[in-house]
Amino acid sequence: MRIRVHLWLITVVILTIVGPVSVRADLSQKQARKAIQTIGGWSLPGSAVRLQIRSNSAESAEVSAEIQAVFRLRLFEGHWQLREIRSAPDRWEQLVIIARAAKVEIPEGECDPPPQLARTRLATWLTTKKARCLVANLFGVVLPSDDVRIEDIDAFGLSIGSESSALVTALVRVDFRLARAAGSWRVTEFKSGTRNWLNITNLPDAINEVKRSAASEDLSTIAKALGDYRRDRGYFVVSDKESVLIDHLSPRYLTRIIRVDPWHRPYQYEGQQTTYSLRSLGPDGKPNTPDDVVVAGP
Repeated sequence: MRIRVHLWLITVVILTIVGPVSVRADLSQKQARKAIQTIGGWSLPGSAVRLQIRSNSAESAEVSAEIQAVFRLRLFEGHWQLREIRSAPDRWEQLVIIARAAKVEIPEGECDPPPQLARTRLATWLTTKKARCLVANLFGVVLPSDDVRIEDIDAFGLSIGSESSALVTALVRVDFRLARAAGSWRVTEFKSGTRNWLNITNLPDAINEVKRSAASEDLSTIAKALGDYRRDRGYFVVSDKESVLIDHLSPRYLTRIIRVDPWHRPYQYEGQQTTYSLRSLGPDGKPNTPDDVVVAGP
């Protein structure tokens, strides 16, 4: 009994002198990979992220990572353009929307062939060199550099309307800063190539605002076409399906086929002869919630 008491007293004395024991919660490889995989609601596979933790503390860390990124490109007026990036196995994000939200510009024209080759057939070939140039420009990487490498080009990929398209898989080296709050780690800043650090804490909200604006523009375009239809026919399209509405409006009243919103969900339509309602379900994907984008008429 005396031995036990003495041990207890010794422990109390040590804790009194030394103070409370500090338990660090430095960022682990697993935590860093998870934070990067799920940036802004994305869902990248674990194999797409290879990383090295450069600096680490209990509250912040800096990570260098090689990301396997898949891009969708299109050939427009003889020029290849980066259009979308895959954010999940079955989801794509428009690069122009991300750029607007981040308030940056997507470089264009810097990878085009010399004027003497611009009109030749070679100008429309998507070579590894051209694909690498496009991806490098997007991330601010000055070539030659190992920060951008092309793994694969599928020139017979998913089509965008009647335009030629391709899928490009690239390995891109980028840097991230992470912060720990409420027991979890999240990415706060992003840097690539010669670009400055970009704070992305509020980027998901900014992207949703840009998407809301894009959805509003889509619905206004459809509404205008629907108004033209009514002037000719005397009534609106009677249906509870947006796909039926578009079939009635295209191509005479609506030259561009619009079926899904910027969140990749079908637009909603409720139409009677004298009234109609067009709706995007917004970021949450649920009907009749405050984030819906709605155009009704007349």
